Amino acid sequence: MREDLVVPGENEEKFIVAADTRVVTIPFTPLEERMAKEKPYLMEGLAKLRDLLGPDKFKKYISSVHNINKSGRAIMLIADNELHRTNIERDCVAAIMEAFEVDNVRVVAMG
Repeated sequence: MREDLVVPGENEEKFIVAADTRVVTIPFTPLEERMAKEKPYLMEGLAKLRDLLGPDKFKKYISSVHNINKSGRAIMLIADNELHRTNIERDCVAAIMEAFEVDNVRVVAMG
């Protein structure tokens, strides 16, 4: 390395890592189970959405959603990837608007 090349902070940082670090995997649970515990106020809308879409479509598109946030007349769903987002936008937006009584639906992809 060149002596005239100085990177600020280089070799000055001390990283401390816990001695017993580990990675834990938690199995993915369907959206309805998580929302019943975390956001029970969404359960009525999810029940209406299941009726509107039918159980097969609901399981395919909605149960695998990572999160739902509702604020007033707007709702946001966090999908797993771009394909999942596209499928929800194509097949479910009208039903989501009716079930949750919203005017604005935003679907974003997580990855």
